[in-house]
Amino acid sequence: MDRDLTAEAQEVLAGGVNSPARSFRSTGTPPLIARSAQGAWITDTEGRRYADFLMAWGAVILGHAHPAVTEAVRRAAAAGSAFGLTTEGEVRLARLIREAVPSVERLRMTTSGTEAAMTALRLARACTGREAVLLFDGAYHGHGDALLGGPGSGLTSSAGLLPALSGALRVGRFNDPSSARAFFDTPGGPPACALVELVLGNIGVVPPQPGFLEELRLLCDRFGALLIFDEVITGFRVARGGAQERYGVRPDLTIFGKIIGGGLPAGAVGGRREIMARLAPEGDVYHAGTMAGNPVVVAAGLAAIETLLALDPWAALEALGARLERDLRDAAGETGAALQVNRVGSMFSLFFTARPVTDASSARATDRRRFQRCFARLLGAGVLLAPSPLEACFLSAAHGEAEVARLVDGVRSALTGA
Repeated sequence: MDRDLTAEAQEVLAGGVNSPARSFRSTGTPPLIARSAQGAWITDTEGRRYADFLMAWGAVILGHAHPAVTEAVRRAAAAGSAFGLTTEGEVRLARLIREAVPSVERLRMTTSGTEAAMTALRLARACTGREAVLLFDGAYHGHGDALLGGPGSGLTSSAGLLPALSGALRVGRFNDPSSARAFFDTPGGPPACALVELVLGNIGVVPPQPGFLEELRLLCDRFGALLIFDEVITGFRVARGGAQERYGVRPDLTIFGKIIGGGLPAGAVGGRREIMARLAPEGDVYHAGTMAGNPVVVAAGLAAIETLLALDPWAALEALGARLERDLRDAAGETGAALQVNRVGSMFSLFFTARPVTDASSARATDRRRFQRCFARLLGAGVLLAPSPLEACFLSAAHGEAEVARLVDGVRSALTGA
């Protein structure tokens, strides 16, 4: 750990970080401070290298500093970093996303996934004339006031929320269709929308059980609500067309982030033409942003998605992920450790519990002390996981057998010594 730089960060940055997840508070270890990254590896300010399974929280599916992306950024920055006008790149990126995700007929770019989620909720309320929003325990859709809950809600909570906004949230149980039905057929009326991560990723990886997403689609159709899929993490990661392609359910709106910026800050909301027509200047739902569709960000996103589509890496990522999952399960079996390995494509999580993890409640049962011991041993062995027992880890197209073996060996050693 670079103690001097860590101390300076504590002095000049609120909490020493610009995002709480970077604090490493739940790991029991000091936070890393990164200097550089290349491919599947990241280097800290003291020169130590780590096989990286955090991958910027899933944003860099091609691997760090991919040549096509870095060259696109260089060219775009040289041509001007911001114009405040529409660019050709924005049109091309929207076309690529629309071609890959058939539910997206029109798109509006934002500067973050949080902003995209806020815009999607505003659209849903405008289209339905309703206030209530159905979210699911363990989900995270950004830090907007309308997306956070109070203590005990099952959502990330915060002081300073407007009661009118947090009071409009209804929190169901992920993978429980009866829980969702209860919030539609009520005396107070159905919600404006159901907003759901198809694969929970911010409480660790929890895949949908058969029939759950299909039931949400049926409920929204029956009660005239919008179905909004949060694909900030899963978009272009678990399949070419995202998790909605993988699971075969079509939403009314989709929220994007992470990968569509090629590792730079970006988000978007897209969906049915008539819904998107409600956005200003065409319609009466206001959204604006000087940096939305920033030309440097768009160039990075275009390069990333064009490279992804040319490489078509999803089958290879699935195979590598399956290998990792199998080897981790074998390591747990060999050591007798209570370990659950949840995986969807190139997303995976380790839960230190004997129970299958199918929702937020079972995810929270993970043994946090065992996670801390495992995380610390892996870090010492040059392996970086997501610095939280309740977050997703990621493979990229730059990962190979060597990085997977390094992780599995580290976990086996940690389980043996735990």
